[in-house]
Amino acid sequence: MEGKKRFEGKVAIITGAGSGLGRQMALSFAEEGAGVVIPDIDLSAAGDTEEAVVAHGGRALALHVDVSIGKDVKEMVEKAVHEFGAIDVLVNNAGISVRAPFLEMTEEDWDRVLAVDLRSVFLCTKYVVPEMIKAGGGKIVNISSAAGLIGCIVPAYTAAKGGIIALTRVLAGEFAPHRINVNTVCPGFCATPFNEGLRKSKAGESLLQRIPWKRYGTPEDVAAAVLFLTSDEADYITGVNLPVDGGLSSFVDMGKEFSSFGKKS
Repeated sequence: MEGKKRFEGKVAIITGAGSGLGRQMALSFAEEGAGVVIPDIDLSAAGDTEEAVVAHGGRALALHVDVSIGKDVKEMVEKAVHEFGAIDVLVNNAGISVRAPFLEMTEEDWDRVLAVDLRSVFLCTKYVVPEMIKAGGGKIVNISSAAGLIGCIVPAYTAAKGGIIALTRVLAGEFAPHRINVNTVCPGFCATPFNEGLRKSKAGESLLQRIPWKRYGTPEDVAAAVLFLTSDEADYITGVNLPVDGGLSSFVDMGKEFSSFGKKS
């Protein structure tokens, strides 16, 4: 007899699920029985994800939402509860990046990246958690980045992703009495449209050699980690930061010369 699906009867909100990692998360949650809410700044992309979920027999609700605006987020939560009755899982996945050295970055670009990448985590959590408390608990996963661990890519993005890690630790303690788990997943460089240009460049080829597993991550790699942390199996796990990066943030390849230095012949 086929076993019960892990998220049967549950509801998950995955921000930025119109494409990339978020889209795969939405599909994976739906495959495990969850109803999925798909908020995205690009309603057409969100609609495509919704269609893919429904085509496989799942339940989905695509919404046009700017997750950096409180009014939008509040309405998103209201619509999700109206459609599905409750919210069991929140994945704060939406994010953007503006590539520029620190001294060349404009104030507008800095503010926009921090708003979409970090302020959105504050807003979505603020409006979703009261619904989780009503339901007796829930699971939150915040999507940070290997950049938040090792200081790479661009300053605003890295600062926002580092802020997510710090915020998660505080929220894990604050919401524990309400049986709400809060964890962080830090993807490394993944094969998504978000960094397609980089992956096809010489810089991308060089980067690939610095990843111990010598491959880019996949959306499925990240989705698997998120589903575990939001499942019943992870009930006693909260406040953790889980890198899904092929070892990128754990090991620095110093080159063959360093590895063989001092070796006796």
